[in-house]
Amino acid sequence: MHCFSIAEDVMSMAEEVRRGAMAQTSFDRRSLVIPRSNVPAAVDVVVIGAGLLGMLTAHRCTSAGFSVAVLEQRPVVGGIWSMYANGTSQVNSSEGGYCIKDLLGEEDGKAGDNRDHSTAAEVLKDLAKLGDRLKEHIFTSVKVMKVLGEGGNYTVLFDDELLRSAGIVQCRGVVLCINDRVGLPRPLCVPGQESFMGVVADGTSDSLAGINWRGKRVVIAGMGAFAVENVRTALEHGAAQVIVVARRHGTICPKAIDYLNFVKPWDEKYKHDTQTNVKQFLRWKQLYEASGCRLPECWPKQVKHDGHTISVSDIWFVAHHMKKLSTMTGLIQHIEKEGVMLCSGDFVPCDVVVGCIGFERSNFVCESLTGRCEVKTTNYLDQHMMYLADAEIDEGAFNSFFGSSVLEYGKFFTNVFVEGLLRPDILGERLWGCDTVAVPISQRKWNQYIASAMELIETDDRIALHAQQQVDARTKHFWRTLPPTSFLSVNRKEWEELHQRLNGGVPVPQEQQLPYFFEEIPAWC
Repeated sequence: MHCFSIAEDVMSMAEEVRRGAMAQTSFDRRSLVIPRSNVPAAVDVVVIGAGLLGMLTAHRCTSAGFSVAVLEQRPVVGGIWSMYANGTSQVNSSEGGYCIKDLLGEEDGKAGDNRDHSTAAEVLKDLAKLGDRLKEHIFTSVKVMKVLGEGGNYTVLFDDELLRSAGIVQCRGVVLCINDRVGLPRPLCVPGQESFMGVVADGTSDSLAGINWRGKRVVIAGMGAFAVENVRTALEHGAAQVIVVARRHGTICPKAIDYLNFVKPWDEKYKHDTQTNVKQFLRWKQLYEASGCRLPECWPKQVKHDGHTISVSDIWFVAHHMKKLSTMTGLIQHIEKEGVMLCSGDFVPCDVVVGCIGFERSNFVCESLTGRCEVKTTNYLDQHMMYLADAEIDEGAFNSFFGSSVLEYGKFFTNVFVEGLLRPDILGERLWGCDTVAVPISQRKWNQYIASAMELIETDDRIALHAQQQVDARTKHFWRTLPPTSFLSVNRKEWEELHQRLNGGVPVPQEQQLPYFFEEIPAWC
């Protein structure tokens, strides 16, 4: 009876922890609806898209004294976060690298800091607050049809779905903040889904919100960021087994590696110390080997496969160690009554199949709206016309001061855009001039605009100051909210607790746990 009581207490505690975590995943999307008036006939800058980068751009421009109209075709703000994020999703970046508290005047924690790797709910709450602050400049249900003009003299044609009428707005600057890499989700289209006795769904937009994961055998198709997030969701909610099926092994890093990418000191060229880079990569590789995870096929020549990002997940390694998670190379050929058949001929029994096979590119939208097929590596399409959108994350992204964070990239280039508006005669040739390197829009890569950013920093004192202030503010945020010694203590404790959570709430003896490999974090910082 006494043992039964202890077991009940353990399970009750585990359930309380689960409920506490889930409390941070709820969000009322109605707060993303912005009341609006008619679109003005003329402004200084038109911003296309009211997602994260669109509202960041509007904030930068209005703060500099420019009039702005943000045109958003959906009835809500929030971009892909309000379209595709699951309620259980977390940011694939350490919190200080994906934080807009400074834009909200909450950078000192006045309204409470978000948790590390913010939840979707926290991100959307911040976006709703930013939308409210910019509401007089945001016009929802307005679909841009065309951007005409050149050389800083533009006419934006739009369809106002609310008023059921067409209209135009004149401006001297345009910033297209329409997501490039994340277009429509690719559906999992394989034969036999109708015969499956379990659940088949895409891993986006809360399509799996009502499922009971406990005891389920789960197959996840794909190994990108959404797939890794669905792995975490399934395991944290009690799935018995998760098998990831993908064409190749994506790169997964523990939270410690991502944290170090932001917090380690930078030299004058915004590079990290080579010796500590080598040491932390060695620890990372040792973690892969100790956990039983399959190494990415591209190692050691490349950190990641071309076209992939790096996903951040501690549970990935702990779950492999505890035999709760495994990966298989291949594709799902068809679905049968009680599982999936792979192209290899292997049959995998399961109760849930989750499709996370990526998104279509949306770069064609920029080309269609502007009639331009090339973009400068400074992100400019023309004078005062910028395409501010994420691009393919290649090798260079992981040792730059952007830290592979699209928000950090956006913070820098929105400052560049404002400087271009203020000083076109001085900066024009370097931002949109004939000698600036141009590439096809479809071939934009992070290393290109990182190189352009460094050139601008080296040749313009004011842009250099913006970069320094951005890095200083971010570093201050990390050291205030989660300095290295605190991160080590918290992350090591989380590491241990993951074993217990994956073991049904029952503690796992220390000697049976996956070792923690990053005790040297404070020394590296």
